[in-house]
Amino acid sequence: MNKRFAMPAEGMFSIHDGNLRVRTEEGNIELRNLRAEDKALCAEIEETRARIVECLLEIDEISLQINPQIEVDYAVKIGCYENELFRCQIEARRARRRFALAQARKNRGERLEEQVVDDIDAQLDEELRNWEVQLQLQVDDYLARLDERSRTRTLSPMESRELKKLHRDLVKRLHPDMRPDLAEEGMRFFAIVQAAFKNGDLETLRSVEVATAHLAREDVQLSGEQPAELAAERELLAAQLRVTESRLDQLKAVPPYSLRELLADADWVCDRVEQLKRQTEEQKRAKAAYDEHFRQLMGEGRA
Repeated sequence: MNKRFAMPAEGMFSIHDGNLRVRTEEGNIELRNLRAEDKALCAEIEETRARIVECLLEIDEISLQINPQIEVDYAVKIGCYENELFRCQIEARRARRRFALAQARKNRGERLEEQVVDDIDAQLDEELRNWEVQLQLQVDDYLARLDERSRTRTLSPMESRELKKLHRDLVKRLHPDMRPDLAEEGMRFFAIVQAAFKNGDLETLRSVEVATAHLAREDVQLSGEQPAELAAERELLAAQLRVTESRLDQLKAVPPYSLRELLADADWVCDRVEQLKRQTEEQKRAKAAYDEHFRQLMGEGRA
């Protein structure tokens, strides 16, 4: 059985019937005996590379497909209620602050004329500007999620399998962590692959698969002509695997991915929505109370 591993640019090799099959810089093929311990190292390299690829594929799937869908799901189920609560919080804060400012003016003996009210409102516009900007950002993000949801085309199971297979093959061919030797053209293709995978653009992935066939590398490029140097490569790959696994763990530990199971729990969603509705009603009642205090104060201040 022929096994291939990625190696540095000085030479290329594969394992064939217990021998090291080396392609020299001149393009000649040489067969060298492979020791048992080197066979074990090659097996470790192959396994580690496969694990790195699996981690990279999972990172891509979470970052480009799962997390965006979670964000859309959250916006539809929860985000609209959070935005309404935030809006009511701003209005209640404004009403409370307006009453406090008017009370302070009255305590100083000022008559609460229309100009005074206009001055207070202008001051509140400035004080609450950052809150209003933040609310608008949240609403814009919510609308973007809804727009994304409306434009997303659902792939058939067969198309979805083909999409993932093409992505897997192209990650092995073009991912900078696996192919640091690729030139700018390869990096541009990889960026296109990531965008197409995110958008479920099967036709683009098919096209890139054809267009980058010349970049496929069957033999692996690693260093040196001595099989003993495989030990160093094994350590480098092990370090790369640890970094990649850490990235994957961090991605899973924080939102939006950490909300995935919660959003799939209808009871949790229902409880969260009811909580947000209660908090919104509390803010509305608070605003109404301060508005009433303000009207009473205005009546007294003009008497």
